[in-house]
Amino acid sequence: MAAAGHKDHGPLRLTIAIVGVLTTLSLLGYGGVIAVNRFVEHRQVVARMGPKPPTASLPAWEFALSGHRSLDLKVSLELAPRTDPGFVTGAVERIGDRLYDDIRDLDMEGLIGPGSAERVKDSVSRAVRRETGRDVVRAVRIEQMVVK
Repeated sequence: MAAAGHKDHGPLRLTIAIVGVLTTLSLLGYGGVIAVNRFVEHRQVVARMGPKPPTASLPAWEFALSGHRSLDLKVSLELAPRTDPGFVTGAVERIGDRLYDDIRDLDMEGLIGPGSAERVKDSVSRAVRRETGRDVVRAVRIEQMVVK
């Protein structure tokens, strides 16, 4: 029995504690459902599209062109499935030299006119194929291409 002047808040405290625990559990359950749904959606996308292809990032290059012009170029390569991106590492200098020769052969209009990005992508792909001896480049992504 409660002492005189003190009310018994036991049942109220117990009710608030139970409501708090149930609220916390429901929020954790909701968060878990969202996480599982995102995981399942990601697996469905991977199942439809296949795994993300390996990529190799080449260093940024600056090529001196005719006159006082230059080309700043940064590209990454999308490779064939199950290709180790590290195969490019040993040939980066040779790829850069070969690419410089190809870029220099393009006239200035070839670098700033329509289709210039495709010509540069083709040059990068050819340079990688020649210098590594492997035809594993599926796509060339130009991250930066500035003609100064």
